[in-house]
Order: sequence, then C-alpha cells, then structure tokens
Amino acid sequence: MKWLTLEIIKQQLRIETSFTEEDALLESYGNAAEDVVLNYLNRPYSDIIESYGQVPAPIVQASQMLVDVSYQYRSPISVTGISQVPYTFDTLLRPYMHLVDPDEEGCQVFTLGSDVKILVDAELPDGLEMKDVDFTVTVYNADEKDKKKVFPKNECLLTEFGNYIVLVDSEDLGIGIYMVKAVFHIPDTDYPTGYRKEVIRINPHVRVNG
Repeated sequence: MKWLTLEIIKQQLRIETSFTEEDALLESYGNAAEDVVLNYLNRPYSDIIESYGQVPAPIVQASQMLVDVSYQYRSPISVTGISQVPYTFDTLLRPYMHLVDPDEEGCQVFTLGSDVKILVDAELPDGLEMKDVDFTVTVYNADEKDKKKVFPKNECLLTEFGNYIVLVDSEDLGIGIYMVKAVFHIPDTDYPTGYRKEVIRINPHVRVNG
C-alpha cells in the first residue's frame, strides 16, 4: 500500500490492532482501493506526491471509504445499497482529478462544452496568503480577449493548500487558449485607501478545442 496502512484501515473499521487474522485481507482491500482512486483521478502516485508533497487527506479518506465498503459487503451488493457512496467519494476526489492528459505542449486539452477547472495560486508579499486578502480572478480567451469570465473571491473554491480553484464553463469562453488575470488588494497604510492593487497573470496551460 502506498498511503494506507493497516493501522489506518483498522481505525476506520473499528478493529483492534491486536487482531491480525484478517491482515492479509485488509491489505488486499487497501491495495485495491488505492488503485481505484488513482484510476479515478487519472494520475499516477508520483504526480500526487510531486504536486502536494504528500497524499491529501481527502484522497486518504476516499480510499478508507472504499475499504470500508469492501469489508462490510464482501459479495456483490445492489445499486440501492451503494447509492450514497459515489456522491461523497466524488466530492472528496474531484478537486484532485486530472480530467485530461496534457498535449505535447503541456496544455490540458478540453472539448468545447466541458467544465474547465483552473487552479489559481500566487505568492503574496509580507507573508500573506490568498485567504487573507480580497481578490478577483478573470479567466479570458487569449485568442478572443473579449470573451472573459470574472470570479470574485466568494465564487472561488478554497483548497486545503491555501490556493483557489475556479470552474469555467467553456461554452462561455469558446475555443482557444485560456489565461488568468488575478487582481489582489494588499493592505498597505502608505496608500490613501489602505490597500494597493497588485495584478498577477497566470498561464494555467489550458486549451479548449471544438
């Protein structure tokens, strides 16, 4: 197992650590759960570690859920019996999914009509984090700059790592390369308003084709 351990699994299943008769079975469930999660995310384990430094807690939790289901229901179960699992599983893992593989230029290529997930990250001065300041994010089509979508901070999704995600309907921006402009309002007593504006441009390496 890459991130699950017998200790974690037994805590999830409320099994005493001293009970070892099913350890081999639990390990097989753990390995299967991790494989399912990696396939669902469409990314290798090494990419997750490179991106986040460790396996994020939601990925671990989703894996534990799969082990729990496998342990509690050791034979096929009805759709009714599992109907509540996919929603929570999907909610935990969706922020970490690679929906498409990058092309030769390193761009993630989406088909027009897809929802495009864009990560917005910035290094701010004075030790500030993105959650500490107000900002707006504009996603625009580099090929047709009049096509753009503005997201105030309250419409951006905060991740556990302190950066934000915006979800863009590609029908709004059309075919082309998508770029990001983020405008931050940094507290600064030298300015009459108490804030100064900093503009950051980000290339999220996203292309939308027809």
